[in-house]
This record gives sequence, C-alpha cells and structure tokens, in this order.
Amino acid sequence: MTHPLNPLEVLLELQQAGSLHAAASRLRCGASALSKQVKSLEQHLGQALVEHGAKPLRLTEAGRVYAEAARQMREQVRAADTQAAALRKQLGGSLQVTASYLLGHAVLADYAVSFRRLYPQLSLHITLSDQDLDPVTDGFDLALRHEQGRSQDLIARPLGTNRVRLCGTPGYFGRHGVPRRPEDLRDHPCLVFHCEGLDARWHFRQGEVHRVVTPSGPVSANSDELLLASLRAGEGLLPCFDWVVGRELQEGRLLTCLDDWTFACEAFGEPELWVVYPKGKRGQPKVQLFVDGLVAHLARLSAGAADSVNWLGAPAAD
Repeated sequence: MTHPLNPLEVLLELQQAGSLHAAASRLRCGASALSKQVKSLEQHLGQALVEHGAKPLRLTEAGRVYAEAARQMREQVRAADTQAAALRKQLGGSLQVTASYLLGHAVLADYAVSFRRLYPQLSLHITLSDQDLDPVTDGFDLALRHEQGRSQDLIARPLGTNRVRLCGTPGYFGRHGVPRRPEDLRDHPCLVFHCEGLDARWHFRQGEVHRVVTPSGPVSANSDELLLASLRAGEGLLPCFDWVVGRELQEGRLLTCLDDWTFACEAFGEPELWVVYPKGKRGQPKVQLFVDGLVAHLARLSAGAADSVNWLGAPAAD
C-alpha cells in the first residue's frame, strides 16, 4: 500500500530537486503520481503552483509560499524530534512511587503497565503501604494519598474525586432484595471496614436529609482486599470507590443501590486523591509525565464507572 503524499512536502521537493522525475525519485514514488498530486492541489487551491513546461521546473509565487511553509514545518518537526530524543534520555533511570495497597492493586497495577509501554527506558519501583510514607525522608519521587497533607517540603496536586457507591453482586440482590432507603440496611448483611480510632458508621445525604447507619454483618476487617473478596463472593454489601470496581460495574459483575444518596464514612477517608512529591522534583519530566498520565487514567476509570452503573431502582413512593 502506497503511503499518501503530503502536498506541501511535494512542493518543497519539487523546488529543491528542480524536476518532476528527480523529486519523484527522492519521494520514492512515480512521476505520474507526483504530477497528479500537484494538479489535485492546484485544483483545490484554485491557482497554479508550478510553472508547467518550464525547464528547469520552477514554482509560481504561490507555490513558493507553500514550499516555504513546508520547509518551516519540516524544521519544526526535526526540532520536536530532537527535543523528544532529549526527553527520552532524561526519562532514563527509575521512578520511586508509594501508595496504599488498595490504590496499588486497583489503580497502579494497570497504569504501570501502560506507562511502561510508553516509556520502556524508565523503570518503576512501587512500594505499597497503608502508612503514609514520606517522599522526602523515605526517598520516593512521589506518593499517592487520600489527603493533601500540610508538609512545607512537598507539593500536592489533586488527581480527581472518587465517588463511593454501595455495591453487591447480582446473586446477593437476588437473595436479599434491594434496599430502597438507608434505613433498610438494618435488614441487610453489610461488610464493614474499620480503622482504629476512626468512625466506621455510614453517612448518607440527600439534599438536606441526613441518615446515619451503623453497619453490621458477617465480616468486619481493616483490609480493603479482604472485604472486596467477601463482596465478590456475595456475602454482603460494601461501599466501593468507582476506580476500584469500575471494571466490574461495566461487566455487570457488581450492581449498585442507593445511588440517589451521597455516601461518606470517616474510616474511608476523603474521596479526593492527591499526588505529593518533594519540591526538588518539580519540573522533572518523568514525574510530570507519570502524574499527567495518571490523571487521564483515573478520569477514564471514573467516567467508565459512571456510564455503566447498574443502579437497582429508586426509592419506593411514600
């Protein structure tokens, strides 16, 4: 399959080569194809670009204007190639990242693969911990957190806001029915995330209405992964972040309820996600590219979850 010719490149080659056959040779195409390209461009523009019949071949004034534009474009592309090559060299080495176990498994696992495909010369070293490791003292290039923090040594950048939805499996709802109001959760087995010193109660808001539910059920744990396994086994209802279960919502393996209420829980932390990094890392290409790509990745996860939520019904009428 012949690659389509760029009309401006054709004019530039004609100007530099001085003949149709010489230009065709440089462009590795037939002279007839080149001639057709020029005539097609002239018809499109409504003016002659080549002094037809002149030997050596010459461009008209309009042709020279377009050839000069092509020359400038070629120089800009070469400059961009040079900058990109320099950037690739700067991206050598490694990037040290830390995040919680939940964020690591739900977000970074897939993102790390796609990032490495784009920048294979950069190695990633990811440390998962449910303690907020300090990028400065612990030697990380960046950290993902659910809060901004107040350290004067760190720069904080928001990555996005994460919706929390109350999820269950289709099998669970088939056996237990669908809660229509927060009060109905008293009759449902709930999977409870607890963290020492933090309130584990579930808060639901709808406009000015506020409901507080003390969840109880077959499993209570301080491990997101453990509770997610129980959720997927159909053992109860669990509030989940969009970007943790977005794919399962899209595939219909999980359904949601009470989506007309806003959920909050102190033990879950804030819905916003932040990246923090030392001030000395400001402007480093590898940090900037990683963060920019992660923002786009999280936006796709959230949008995909929102578009595919299988919400089981509105509340019954009073």
